[in-house]
Amino acid sequence: MADPKNDASTDIEAKVKAFVKDLNSELAKLSKPEKGEKKKAPVITFSMSRNKVSGSRTPAEQAALLVKGSTKVCWSSHMADSARHVLLKVDGKPSWDPKAALGAKFGAFKSKWSSLMKKHGLKNASGGDGWPGWDQFHFELPNSKIAHSDKRAKACLEEYARLTRKEGKSKNASFEKKYSKLLAPYLKKYEPKK
Repeated sequence: MADPKNDASTDIEAKVKAFVKDLNSELAKLSKPEKGEKKKAPVITFSMSRNKVSGSRTPAEQAALLVKGSTKVCWSSHMADSARHVLLKVDGKPSWDPKAALGAKFGAFKSKWSSLMKKHGLKNASGGDGWPGWDQFHFELPNSKIAHSDKRAKACLEEYARLTRKEGKSKNASFEKKYSKLLAPYLKKYEPKK
């Protein structure tokens, strides 16, 4: 039996918390005004996000997010409880735009972000290193995405098909195009009988 104090969720929580601590220390240095600058820099901090979709997800929760366009796949690391999100705050208020908050220092921030990801053994939403092009505040453990053949991925595909074909929810066009062959058997049961 697995040790409940040493599983993927324990690892990801500890690694992201350590990353956030180090990043906040680096941000404090980056936020100091340059010589000659009189403008007070905003206070920029990160913390572990505690909303429902930031941690572990069931196949049904993943499918619902896929319908909304908030995720791209049915085999997220969140479904293996191996991913977390962080929250950016600027002067104490949530923000999704570190580039606007950091201005000219954004490049230095991204460099620190990347080096700290490597230091703490974290990957981005694409399973790669560094600042990603999408889902920037997502972190996951290496090789933690579940397989397409995993029962959780299959349950997500089934729920996605039900939501979009039976319940009339919006289709995720890019997902359906990219994974049409994988999705086809799940959609077939909702096709009109001939």
